[in-house]
Amino acid sequence: MTSSSAKKKSQGPITISEPVSDLADFIAKVMDYAAAEPLFKCYRGQRDSSWENIPGLFRPDLKKLEECEKRAIRDLISVHPHEFSSDHSMFDRLVRMQHFGLPTRLMDVSRNPLVALYFATDPGTGAQTDGMVTAFAIPEGREKYFDSDSVSCLANLSNMTKEEKAEIIDVREGRIKGTDKKTERERINATPVYQRLHQFIRVEKAHFLPIIDPIDLFKPYYVHPKMSNRRILSQAGGFIIYGLKPPKQINFAHLIQETRFIVPAGAKQVLRSALELLGITESTLFPEIDKAAKRIEANYTSS
Repeated sequence: MTSSSAKKKSQGPITISEPVSDLADFIAKVMDYAAAEPLFKCYRGQRDSSWENIPGLFRPDLKKLEECEKRAIRDLISVHPHEFSSDHSMFDRLVRMQHFGLPTRLMDVSRNPLVALYFATDPGTGAQTDGMVTAFAIPEGREKYFDSDSVSCLANLSNMTKEEKAEIIDVREGRIKGTDKKTERERINATPVYQRLHQFIRVEKAHFLPIIDPIDLFKPYYVHPKMSNRRILSQAGGFIIYGLKPPKQINFAHLIQETRFIVPAGAKQVLRSALELLGITESTLFPEIDKAAKRIEANYTSS
């Protein structure tokens, strides 16, 4: 299927679509994209097209939080232990922390492109900016479920100190060239810092085998979460979990491809109004009672 709405310009692994004009145009563009892309897809909306698609923890202004990730997580659990009492894994705890507003190594996405568009049409409070909806095409090997071993490995990096994470990177950088891959993996998994990571993983998976492929700790994965959270259900939500940031470029196989749909600042209000007519509103996307109470208060206090 080809049309003027499908015209794109490529930027390496990122493809940028022509700007969106209205809701019908956005739907046409996404349908063209979805028909041509056989992989599993998810979407993320941001009100500023200049923002990177990265988890909150890795934002440049939160560098100190990233460095103190382990302590920040323990600070939150220590003051609200009952909130986390039903969580069985580190990934579960990260999802809950994200819900409460603590930036983590999880990046929110949705399986519904219209939900992503709603977030992209947020006008913000400052100068008007173009928004952006990013479509992620997830290769089969990068699509996981909440109980995956790969997800456990990445989630439990949150239990490691800044120094331990740096050591994991150093261990991989110091790999022995020409060594059999299996032998090299065994050597790396026998190092103290990897054994420390194994300990955290075995807390939730007692029979976890210490056979981590070091490169897997640098790969992002899409994760299907438990649909037990009202907001996740309402937003058809999922997450892309990120591991360590490599000091050098690593040539991964099966890259997650991005296609970006630019939402012009001048089109945001029209698009937001159209979405609300379809029932995609703040009330449906944020069903928690505290959010509802604030919206009702605003209805009776706004001029």
